[in-house]
Amino acid sequence: MRAEQRMLQSQRRLAASSCLTEECVRSAARILESVDRSTDPCEDFYQFACGGWISQNPVPESQSSWDQFRALREQLLVQLRGLLEEDGSEDDVKPVQQARMLYRVCLDTDKLETLGLEPMLAVLQEVGISATSVPPSGQPFDWLQTVGQAQRLLGLNVMVGFWVSQDVRNTSRNLMVVDQISPGISERYLLDPARFQTELSEYHNYIRDMVHVFQRHLPSSTAHNATLFADDILHFSTQLAAIMTPAEVRRDTKNLFHEMSVFALQNLTDLGEEDGSLNSKLNWTRFLDYIVDDTNVTLDYDIDHLVVMDISYLQKLSALVSVTDQDTLERFVWWSLVSTLAPLTLQEFRDLSFRFSQKVFGLQQKTPRWKGCTGNVNSNFGMAVSYLYVQKHFNNESREKALEMVNDIRTAFAEMVMGLDWMDTETKERTLEKAHAMRPFIGFPGWLLTPGELEKYYEAAEVVDGLLFETYLRLSKESVKTAVQDLRKTPDHDRWVTPATTVNAFYSPILNSVTFPAGILQPPFYGLGLESLNYGAIGAIMGHELTHGFDDQGRRYDKDGNLKQWWTEDTLREYEERVQCIVQQYNQYNVSQLGDNFTVNGINTQGENIADNGGLREALRAYRKFQDRYSGEQLLPGLTQFSPEQLFFLGFAHMWCGNSTRGALKSRVVDGVHSPNRFRVIGTLSNSKEFAKAWECPVGSPMNPEKKCILW
Repeated sequence: MRAEQRMLQSQRRLAASSCLTEECVRSAARILESVDRSTDPCEDFYQFACGGWISQNPVPESQSSWDQFRALREQLLVQLRGLLEEDGSEDDVKPVQQARMLYRVCLDTDKLETLGLEPMLAVLQEVGISATSVPPSGQPFDWLQTVGQAQRLLGLNVMVGFWVSQDVRNTSRNLMVVDQISPGISERYLLDPARFQTELSEYHNYIRDMVHVFQRHLPSSTAHNATLFADDILHFSTQLAAIMTPAEVRRDTKNLFHEMSVFALQNLTDLGEEDGSLNSKLNWTRFLDYIVDDTNVTLDYDIDHLVVMDISYLQKLSALVSVTDQDTLERFVWWSLVSTLAPLTLQEFRDLSFRFSQKVFGLQQKTPRWKGCTGNVNSNFGMAVSYLYVQKHFNNESREKALEMVNDIRTAFAEMVMGLDWMDTETKERTLEKAHAMRPFIGFPGWLLTPGELEKYYEAAEVVDGLLFETYLRLSKESVKTAVQDLRKTPDHDRWVTPATTVNAFYSPILNSVTFPAGILQPPFYGLGLESLNYGAIGAIMGHELTHGFDDQGRRYDKDGNLKQWWTEDTLREYEERVQCIVQQYNQYNVSQLGDNFTVNGINTQGENIADNGGLREALRAYRKFQDRYSGEQLLPGLTQFSPEQLFFLGFAHMWCGNSTRGALKSRVVDGVHSPNRFRVIGTLSNSKEFAKAWECPVGSPMNPEKKCILW
């Protein structure tokens, strides 16, 4: 009897120390379902933390990957759908009315079928492409005019990337930027056809069949061999891929950001023929004149400079187009436009796009139209949708608590910097200045709910009732116009880089700001009941974004967002040595689902890996500060065997639980800047001495290797 009494007393003590709020009970249920107790946490913590989740959450048929971020985005889409389908009233602010109208217009696929190809043909004709047939048209073709007008009217980059951005060396002004641009499918696929034979074959089929459908709906067109058309596109795309600068090289900003006059760029890309006949192939003043057409900007080519991101590519592009026949250029530009615009017309084109995604990325089911339309509205009227969302679905107290966490993270980072033995005093002082100057944007913009501000934000936006294609054109044209006119405006350093309705977080090196929108300040990242879980999840994300200011690229910008060398040479050498440790660590991770010849790219993922590692360490230190302020944090019901610190690490790992199709995983490994979710957990935690101590992992076990890569 006494033994039973002792057991009952023990159970009562555990119950008293357990958090029984709704948030805690939900968190406990999530973790209980997620944990794989058959796995030793010191052998494979990802499988231990996520094995149950992975087995119970296969990739949905309409997705190519599935994880906590995507699950929350799906929940957000459902909430936004509810807001967009509300009847509303005449008193609603105009942008909200426009957002709801765009949603209704987008759903009306019958109208798209009725209009057929006509809206797209009108655009092709406007930008200088024959609208009566698939190229070649047999008529003279000015590729530069079409590319320039496609950028101006559609915001579409073809062969040359163009945008207006803050000057990275003087963030008080905006400049034009030109850069290389992907040819339409990953350049890595194009340059390794043996390895990516399936992807390239499906892309060829997609081009061929899109041409077939186009010709079938345009009886007056001259028939062309669609297979030869696709051959030509793939061949020229491969030539473009071959002149692109690899992502690994572009991580070093010394290879980028060359400010020069338009005339200087012209000299660099001219081929030097005496008769000048080839110079018109890449005439920069003509190209830019098309882009600034119908704006309030008049360029003075003696004064206006631009930033060239990649001189080598533009020089090689000039040489390539000079030896490429007109028919090929016309086909490639035509395909670039049609592949973008066609899905806005007939269902047959959308079906072919789905089939390509099905073959390459493993999709099994089409995305419901309402989801695509909700995403479309959020892309075009994100702030208007945010206006509705934050009033109905966001607790403003979350904002205040999140700010407290950000400040904890920043203080933790500052303490870590002060304790570094590889950084000299001068660089430490500047690092602390930059961290202190970093501005947190949390929840939603302060102006969003101020009367009149939303209308001002969307004052030039137009939605044409019943006409999706025409609406797309007007919104695109106005968006480009606004961007171009920013050239004559002083940059807004307080601008938000995203709407509140976004499940993600951001660091901007130019603004030196971190942004945590309302969309991500939700379970399973935030509001988890226990601060051990909150700091492990959203706290690590906050630390991740802060650390981006000091990763291999962010560290090149000073506290005002200017690209400047503010590190001493000695400290920089020490930094690079530690970064190399992280690069080599992640290089060794084999992605077994893809076979033996796919490993994580340690160079291209180094910035994210640095941020993951630093963010976790900052979050843990910040959590310990919280513990010092509020002693005796409770445990989770049903999980009382886990200490608060163990729950911290579970909270971190749990947010990366995920599944992926083979095609999506391959794309991420080949082109992505993020490591696969598994290695974001394994790589980060195996570098943490605190993790090994909390879970009592023996030295030399997989999760506690003797060698650890520690930067921040």
